[in-house]
Order: sequence, then structure tokens, then C-alpha cells
Amino acid sequence: MMFLDFTNILIILIIILPFLYEYSPRFRLYLKFFVYYMTVMTASVLCIPFIIWRPGNVRNTLLATIPLRVLNPLLGLHWEVRGVEHITPDRAAIVVANHQSSLDFLGMVYMWPLFQKMSAIAKKEILYAIPFGPTAWLCGTRFIDRSNPARAKQSMNDAMEYVTEHKVKLWIFPEGTRNTEDEFLPFKKGAFHLALSGNLPILPIVYSSYKGFLSHKAGVFNPGNVIVTCLPAIPTEGLTMDDMPRLMDDVRQQMMAVFTETSSQVQQPYPMEIPVAVRKES
Repeated sequence: MMFLDFTNILIILIIILPFLYEYSPRFRLYLKFFVYYMTVMTASVLCIPFIIWRPGNVRNTLLATIPLRVLNPLLGLHWEVRGVEHITPDRAAIVVANHQSSLDFLGMVYMWPLFQKMSAIAKKEILYAIPFGPTAWLCGTRFIDRSNPARAKQSMNDAMEYVTEHKVKLWIFPEGTRNTEDEFLPFKKGAFHLALSGNLPILPIVYSSYKGFLSHKAGVFNPGNVIVTCLPAIPTEGLTMDDMPRLMDDVRQQMMAVFTETSSQVQQPYPMEIPVAVRKES
């Protein structure tokens, strides 16, 4: 009897789910993010036996991200990377990028083979998001306890030493939090302090806006294109901490100009119809 009930439920789901996916944008949004997070968690577990033998090695990420590449076609995302010639794999640098969504991680996954050796700064809370957090630690992610300034500063200094010694690139979101507006949030000093302290070049990376295909408010997650632009590295040799405000402003202005330009190239109305009431709300 229970088997028959389960079979009936399964048949109903098989009939209803495609209908909901096709005609309910909000259902499509929730389903896509569910598939995204579940795939990331599953991949995190599966890769542990292969990367646990060299904990903290940034090259583990190249292996760990292989199964995640299937997510781009599944979610309908296409990444176009421009300025690849500005990436020098065997050179230490501080990478700064704008932060819009957890989908930014898929852009990193797509580009990771171009960088070869790259780590990232993440808030300490992510370390406890099992199984993703421990796997990220095994892949060399540097976790920062932002609630403890002294500990955070020491962690950043340790990260700088590691980056310099091993010629690794360190990815940082200088806005500090997700931002979906047309104007970047003010940049925080951490990335620029590291660059100036270690005389490391700054490599700006700009994601175009996701607004053409993604809106949590409107409940929309449609297929979409993202342009990721790698700008020329900005040297910091000869600069001091007194130059930090000007450096931060220059980098932010360069990135904003590229963001505005590339976003205009991918922006388009939602390619799949959404309810009129929702469209007005957004």
C-alpha cells in the first residue's frame, strides 16, 4: 500500500514539476538555487577523498571544481571572459571583484583553470557550512573572523605571506557583501592594505550585472549571459599607505566604468514571460 502511495506521488510530481518549471518563474528560481546548492554540497563530499592528502593546497581547487562545471549548462548560464591576457598564472597578486550573488562562485569556478594557483578570502562562518566549508579549507581558502579585528588582521597578514611565498593569487570581494545595485558599495581597505604591504599588483575583475536574468524580488532566474572582464594589473611598487585612498578610488572607478559598459551589453528584458503584477513590483 505504501509502495502504491509513493508511486502515485512520484507520478503526480513527474506531471506537475515540468508544468511548474515552465509556467512559474518563482518555482524555477527556487528549483535552480536548490539544484545549485545541492550540487555544490554533493561535489564537496565526493572530492574530499581525493584532496584530503594535501590539506590547504590551492591546487586542490582545480580538482574540486571539475564536477561543478556541469552547473552552468544546467542553470542556463554562459560566461564570457575578456582580458584573459592580463592573467599571469605564476605571479602573486590581489584579485578584487564585485559581488552580486552566490552565483559569483560559478564565475570563479569557470575561471579557476586560468589562474592555476588561487585562494580566496571568506568569512569564518562559511567554514562551518558543512560539507562545503571544510572542503573549501582543504582547497586553501583563507577564513577571516570579522568579529575579532585583531584575529582578522593576523589572518590577513598570514594570507599575504602565503600568497607572496607561493606566488598565489588571492581573490577578495572588496565590497564586503553582496550588492545588486547599479553602483558599487564603498570598498573596504583589506585588499588594498595587503597589496600595499606586500607590493603586490591588484588585478581587478568585473562581473556584468545579473539583472537581465536574475531577480529575487521578482522571483526570476532565467538563462543568462555574464561578461567577466579581467582588467590590466595595477602595480603598487613605490606606493605607501598614504596612497591607499587614491588607489581604492582609482580601482573602483575603473571597475565601475567596465561594469556599466558590459552590463549594457548583456541587459535585456526577462526572456521568459513573468506575471504582470510581479513585473510592476520589480
